[in-house]
Amino acid sequence: MNKKIQSSLFVAMLLAAIPATAQTSQDAPASQLKMLLQLKGFWEAKTAIIKMGDKENTIPYYANFKTTADNNGLLMNEWATIPGLGKLNGTNLVGVNPFDGKVHWFSVDNMGTAHEHIGAFSDARHFLMVYKEMQDDKEFQETVAMELISRDEMKLNITAMLDGKEIETISATFQRKPDKENN
Repeated sequence: MNKKIQSSLFVAMLLAAIPATAQTSQDAPASQLKMLLQLKGFWEAKTAIIKMGDKENTIPYYANFKTTADNNGLLMNEWATIPGLGKLNGTNLVGVNPFDGKVHWFSVDNMGTAHEHIGAFSDARHFLMVYKEMQDDKEFQETVAMELISRDEMKLNITAMLDGKEIETISATFQRKPDKENN
């Protein structure tokens, strides 16, 4: 086969592959958003278990996810009363970055915490996100894992580590409850 024909075939195959590659990279954010929107609704965990050091408490924990930005993100409010700490009121803005295809979850709460988690769904049921920072020259890492057991049941596990040592865990099974604003 002469060089011109080989080169022409190579260029044709390359041009055919570019749209397929572009389609795959464009599908990642759309896929992540579709899976993220499964969280829409009012969720209640009657028995969330919070461990901080040697103290363990069982508390009710609530989260209400509403769509925002023409269904391109979620606004989530969360609240609980934690013995020894008081009321937790958090506001979270969640969306998918089209350039990295990942979920960006920005949290602010009444306890003075503000940070961004970055993560992704590995499939339609499993979501994992991580936040890292330095605190007093020690690495702090918070890992949040969610598993959608069914349309109306979700397991949540949060682990906070400081300097490689576990300092807090939260585990809860949430049930989706009727909420007129989200139906």
